[in-house]
Amino acid sequence: MSYSIAFSETTRGLFATWRMFLRDPRAAALFENSYSGALRSYWAVLVILPIYILIIGIEYVVPSESYSNFAKLAEHSGLLGATLTEFTLFTLCWFVAWPLVIDRIAPYLDCEKNFFRYVSAYNWMHVPYVLVGLLFAVGKMSGVIHDGNTGIAALSLLGVLWTYHWFVLRHALGLNGGYAAMLVGLKFVFILMLKEMIITTAL
Repeated sequence: MSYSIAFSETTRGLFATWRMFLRDPRAAALFENSYSGALRSYWAVLVILPIYILIIGIEYVVPSESYSNFAKLAEHSGLLGATLTEFTLFTLCWFVAWPLVIDRIAPYLDCEKNFFRYVSAYNWMHVPYVLVGLLFAVGKMSGVIHDGNTGIAALSLLGVLWTYHWFVLRHALGLNGGYAAMLVGLKFVFILMLKEMIITTAL
């Protein structure tokens, strides 16, 4: 069983997640529904991490009052502590915690047969996520998004990402719209609580 990923599989993952972002339900079939395929999808981190680091760099240059802002974290726990906190957030909140939750929930929703396809789609799904995050960070840095409009802009972009995840749950995991919406809400609350716990520990 090979856990390395070929260039063709990388391009297929990027193409599939882009097509799903454009709401093409046929793109779900491009994700491999197997244990090895799900594991190989974690190579998506090599695409995501450089963009994530760029966002963190922008946050450091253009700090905000939010306690989750990297500059704010560095102010309270030092640069090393803030970096370790961000690494923990990136690893647990983006790639580890939620698939473990779905693994427990899937049998009750009668969708465990699609679990590995969903994990693959979920990992690649973070490429559009991090690009939207970069768009927001650049908008704040450049002044396109003014301080008074930050909340509205953030909520609008969250709406885009929530509906995207809803679409992935519908077509990669095979859920109906109601269950998919329920899981989008559950993930938001779960990840928010996990982030709160990690950041509070760091501060």
